[in-house]
Amino acid sequence: PVEVYFKKPKMEMTVEVGSAPVFGSPGSPVTIVEFSAFQCPYCSKAAATVMDLKKKYGNKIAVAYRHFPLPNHPEARPAAEASLCVNEQATPKFWKFHDAIFKNQSKLDASSLEKYAKESGADMTKYAECVKARKYAGAVEKDIEYANKLGVRSTPSFFINGQPVNGAVSIEVFSEIIDDEIDNAKNKKGA
Repeated sequence: PVEVYFKKPKMEMTVEVGSAPVFGSPGSPVTIVEFSAFQCPYCSKAAATVMDLKKKYGNKIAVAYRHFPLPNHPEARPAAEASLCVNEQATPKFWKFHDAIFKNQSKLDASSLEKYAKESGADMTKYAECVKARKYAGAVEKDIEYANKLGVRSTPSFFINGQPVNGAVSIEVFSEIIDDEIDNAKNKKGA
């Protein structure tokens, strides 16, 4: 057997949530900032893992979804903009829209996005006006610029309290970091 006597190295960055849609409480001990693209197949796998994390940790985590549509996914950017039009109406509607897109990733044309928005409970008049005006094109571009500044090169990319995790990794990989961060937060409170 091998015994390890040193702490695992930890790389942390300051990563801002910005105006991203957030699941959970801003006061949670763990904040996960995700950079993702709606047309990315690996992001779809990661979305299922994130859903499992939400169930497992509840209010102990906050998950922020930031957009990083890649050039080789032409429908990802319009989907990102549409999602923010839904988020404008209510963040829970955004998460329903998010889940619908990832369940139906092969159908991201405008009429399918409209269908997902309606199923999410969005006011369709407001949604249509917002999408037509491309109201959130600038916000998506800012997410892309911010991701580039952080060194994000692929999707999905996550930052768990500033610690980078790349790819559609298992829930165990996330849980190890999240559990450590929750323990650290408890220790800080007790100190």
